Amino acid sequence: MRITFYSMLFSALLAATAVGQVSLKKKAVVYIGSAANTSAPATVVAKKVRAATPEWQKIIGSGIDPDSARGKQLITKMNERIRKAVQSVAGVENRDMVTRKKDMKDARGRDVVDLTDLVIDELEL
Repeated sequence: MRITFYSMLFSALLAATAVGQVSLKKKAVVYIGSAANTSAPATVVAKKVRAATPEWQKIIGSGIDPDSARGKQLITKMNERIRKAVQSVAGVENRDMVTRKKDMKDARGRDVVDLTDLVIDELEL
C-alpha cells in the first residue's frame, strides 16, 4: 500500500514538473509569459520579425546607427511593436510563452510552435 502511494506521489510530481519549466539560454528574450510555468511555448525567428518592422527598415534604409539616439528611439518603438504583435498572435494561438527561437534549449516534449510568419502578418496590418 505504501509503495503505491509513493509511486503515485512521484508520478504526480513528475507530471507537475513536465507541465512547468522549459530551459532558456542566458539572456534569453522572452516576449511574453514565463519559462517557469508554461504549458504551451512558442518561438519566433527574431531576425525575420525585426526585418518586417518599418522601424528596422528605416534604420537600414537610411543608414541610421542603431546605437545613436535616433537609432535607439526606433529600436524601442520597434520592440514595442513586436511585443504587441507577439502578444496578439499568442493569444489567438493559445500560447502562454513566446521566446526567440534560438533561446529555448529544451521543450521537454512540448509542442513548440513557430509563430514567425503569423507575427510578421500581424505586423503588416
